[in-house]
Formats: sequence, C-alpha cells, structure tokens
Amino acid sequence: MKKLLIVLAAFAAISGLIALNQVTAVETTTTLTPETTIPETTVPTGEVYYYTDLDDLIDQIYAEVREEIYDDIYAEVVANLSTQYYDEIYAGVIERIDEMIASGSINVTLDEFQNQIYHVVDLAAQSVFGITTFQGNVSLSLGTGVVYKYVAETNEYLIITNQHVIFGGDNYELEFYDGQTVVATLIGYEVAADVAVLAFSAEGLPHPVAVSTLGDSDAAMVGSIVIAVGNPKGYNFYGSVTMGVLSGVDRIVDDSDTLGYLQHDASINAGNSGGPLYNLQGEVIGINVSKFAAEDIEGMGFAIPINSVKEMVSRIENSYFND
Repeated sequence: MKKLLIVLAAFAAISGLIALNQVTAVETTTTLTPETTIPETTVPTGEVYYYTDLDDLIDQIYAEVREEIYDDIYAEVVANLSTQYYDEIYAGVIERIDEMIASGSINVTLDEFQNQIYHVVDLAAQSVFGITTFQGNVSLSLGTGVVYKYVAETNEYLIITNQHVIFGGDNYELEFYDGQTVVATLIGYEVAADVAVLAFSAEGLPHPVAVSTLGDSDAAMVGSIVIAVGNPKGYNFYGSVTMGVLSGVDRIVDDSDTLGYLQHDASINAGNSGGPLYNLQGEVIGINVSKFAAEDIEGMGFAIPINSVKEMVSRIENSYFND
C-alpha cells in the first residue's frame, strides 16, 4: 500500500506541473503552432513526457503507473480479502442469477427440454393404454391405443389404434397399467390405411383418462424430437417411452402404399402398434404402425401421419354415429 501513497503524492505534484504547463501553453500560443510543436514537461521522477494536450499527458502517466504497480496493488488487495467477502460476493451473484432466471432473462434450455419430456410422459400415462383383441375367450393380439376424443352425448372416450391390432376379433378390452381392464367397442376401421377406432364408457373407470391433442403432421420438421409410447413385446413393458428424431416425411415403405409415412428412430417393437408418436408439445403427430427389422437395419420406424389419420377417423365417426 506504500506504493499507492507514493503514486498519489506523485499525482499531486504532476497535477501542479500540468496546471503550470497549461498556463505556459496558453501564453505561447501566439508563437507556437500545434502542427509543429510538441510541449514537454518534466516530473520529479526525472521522466519527460511529450504530449499534445492535457488528456494525452494524463493517459501517458496513467499507463506508466498502471504498468509499474497495478498488478502488485491488485495482488495485495486480493490477498487481504477475507473468506467472508468471497462468500458475500458469491451469494450476491447467485441471488442475481436466480432473479434473472425467474424473470425470464435467462433461459435454462436443458431444464425446459426435460420438463417438456415429463409433460408428454404424464399425459401419456392417462391417455395411452393397452388394447387386447379376443375371439371369444381366446386372446389374439395386443397393441396400443391413444385416446383422442371425449363424446359428451354418449359419455364415451374414443381411442385410435391400428386395424391389424383388432383384426379377427369380436370383443376387445382396454388395459390399464395395473392390469385392470374395461370393455371397448369397435366403431370402425380402414384396412388400407391400417387405422381403427374403438370406444369405451367414461363411467366407472378405475383411473383418470386424458385426451391427447391431434397435432399437424404437415408442420412436423425433419430433425425435430419425437416420443413414442406403447407396450413393446407385451404388457410386461407397459407404457414404455422412447425418444428419437423425425428422420423423414412422406416415406413410401411398400409399392402398394397409398400414403407417405413419417420415418423416425424412436425404438418401437411389436406391441407398439397403434401407439402415438408425440412431439414435445404433447401433440400426436403420428400413429406408429411398423418398422424395418434386419441385422443391417436399425432405427427405422414408421408412423401414419396424423393429418391422414384425422381424415380416416372423421369418416369412421360419421359412419358410426350417423347410422
């Protein structure tokens, strides 16, 4: 700290010289031209400074003083800071960051992304169920369905699945995560597109049911995150959630296809059929229907675009409710 006192004293002396030099500069302006003459002044340290004006002189002195003693003074000040001050500074910074996050000045992208996934999972837990197809008392197949509508007039929920999930059956059950079931009724299907719709009563359900919003598959962008929900390989893996990206749109899987599919790499297997493909907003953008399976193929799943599904569902509903 002695250096700091010395510097302050030097500045005091220099200030007096600067004032004198200013007077001299004013007195000689009639004989000197700024373009050809550079004033000089000598300080008690023996240093000579050449300057064009007062600001230039101050800048030179400041730069020299900083170069000579700034690092030493800074190190001495830091060394004298106690842990208490560090803790106070840290606490103040953290408080300010918390305020900025709360106000929306800082977006915590990772937490937001994770929360979107949680939202989809919570929705699916009340909207995506198992569907078992029977012929008489014999179980033929099982798959997945997603609730997309509540019909107040009949107090029923409507659920979408694949036509191949209900193929050959004459009675159907909706299965919940804990094994409880309710009876479902087939209201219609379209074979070519592999879409079917069932209904089940909203009365006396063992668990809450939520309706999933059908989104806009035309707006789905390649590379966007998608989430598949279903029952791969049966109810031992009930409600499995997998995530991937939308790999392509309008894909032709077979020469006989009448529509293009959404391609994605979220893991799906037998039992996922009829299950939803969600975007991060919790909207259903497709109904999972198939995948390529081979030793040299991985991550090629396909979903029926929800815009096509909505057209089919509308026809099925009109046929059923207007008869």
